[in-house]
Amino acid sequence: MFGESASPSPYWRRLALVAALSVPLPAIATNGYFAHGYSASQRALGGAGTALTEDALVSTINPAGLVWVGNRIDVNFSVFSPVRDYTAYERGENANIGIIAIDPATVKSDNDLFYIPGFAFSRRIDDFSSWGIAVYGNGGMNTEYQGNTAQFGQGFGLGPATFATQCQGTFGGGRPVEGRADPIGFCGNGKPAAAVDLIQLFIAPTYSFKVGERTSIGISPLIAGQRFRADGLGAFAPFSNSPDKVTGNGYDISYGYGGRIGFLTGVIPGVGIGASYQTRVRMTELEKYEGLFAEQGDFDIPSSWNVGLSLHPTDNLRLVFDYQRINFSEVASVGNPLDPNRFVNDCALPRLLNGIIPIVGSDAPSSACLGADHGPGFGWQDVQVYKFGVQYKFAAFKFRAGYSINDGQPIPSDEVLFNILAPAVIEKHYTAGLSYQYSKSIGFDLSAMYAPSNPVRGKNPLSNVEANLVQILAGGAAGGSPALENAFDVDPEDQDISLDMHQWEITLGFSYRF
Repeated sequence: MFGESASPSPYWRRLALVAALSVPLPAIATNGYFAHGYSASQRALGGAGTALTEDALVSTINPAGLVWVGNRIDVNFSVFSPVRDYTAYERGENANIGIIAIDPATVKSDNDLFYIPGFAFSRRIDDFSSWGIAVYGNGGMNTEYQGNTAQFGQGFGLGPATFATQCQGTFGGGRPVEGRADPIGFCGNGKPAAAVDLIQLFIAPTYSFKVGERTSIGISPLIAGQRFRADGLGAFAPFSNSPDKVTGNGYDISYGYGGRIGFLTGVIPGVGIGASYQTRVRMTELEKYEGLFAEQGDFDIPSSWNVGLSLHPTDNLRLVFDYQRINFSEVASVGNPLDPNRFVNDCALPRLLNGIIPIVGSDAPSSACLGADHGPGFGWQDVQVYKFGVQYKFAAFKFRAGYSINDGQPIPSDEVLFNILAPAVIEKHYTAGLSYQYSKSIGFDLSAMYAPSNPVRGKNPLSNVEANLVQILAGGAAGGSPALENAFDVDPEDQDISLDMHQWEITLGFSYRF
């Protein structure tokens, strides 16, 4: 007709963990770090499909659609390439004291080719209901920047003595550059390459049933597993409430649960209307990185919802539209902004000065430090995505094309510093594809996606301080000073940083009806 707080049982926990470890899913970044689509048909239609039932993977966006697809198995395999880089620029000519400035360079991330599998199964229970299961990568992020160096404490010194240094790595995670001293320990002295790797896997059993002849409802309990590691961030360890759990601790695993509910109707002839809501997926904490992420390593998966419309002007033509909202801001580790004044005055500055003038209590846990409930995050905004697609059937073929656009990618221009690690700046996707029904039972799908470059340029607020050294020393020793209250705001002398990414993807699909 339309052509998606009790803890989980130990069994499901083990299943999610094993699946997350064994399936080679990459970290991806399209709409934030959510995939733009999950099946070959969705990907070819710009990610739309909430009100169109083309395959069993419809359950990934609207579980209500499963009852209309019959008995089938769908397997997808994607080759995905995100090409990411950042460019750091010089500080202003009149820049004063700096906490951290990345040395001017354009650095491209390694690891720009990934392979993404997906699987879904659907089986009728009776004429009015179906059950199934889908296993798929929800999303993630991955960057690895080799080379470059960072400057710390520029202009920071007493008389002829300087505390400034230059450290290996984008965020100074390595040792001091040869010939440079590091008198108060700015450098991380660990792995220099700044890198993060996050992958998320969903297992979604689904039950879908008809309400009348042209309407259905579906529900999918969600079992989630995620894997994360970070390297090259040792220079930030002193500014964390758990300094030994910021970087370089290998992979950590967490798991969680949530749910998705969907509705689909075709009561208006020639029109399909669908909607679904996915709850926030509550994950166990990433304990090895409780000093990096806000709320002591919490990294939940945000809630999202979408509505869709499909129009059937003729028997062979489908026009589809989806609206999706992803609520990144509700998860503190993703949504908390970097407040430079609070971070420096209440965390970084007392701890830095403790290496020069010991200050009682300067190393005590602080609500402004990394890992705290209200500590710095990536500062991501919620994302709204508009997806458009067209499908035309000719004989055994279906030809598809699509386009999607965000109302603004999640990274504001004043949050570029930390988001070097997660440059999710994509706004548009152009897609196309086709399917071929080889026989009554066997079908093949192909889709392609291109997401063009959309650079975001902003200031590094930690690269210039609008205060002199006497004010900084006095304010730090006193645990804060009115003279420093706004000294770390963004100003024209701050360093500019630009984030950029473009992507392409090819997906092959196979379906078997039984």
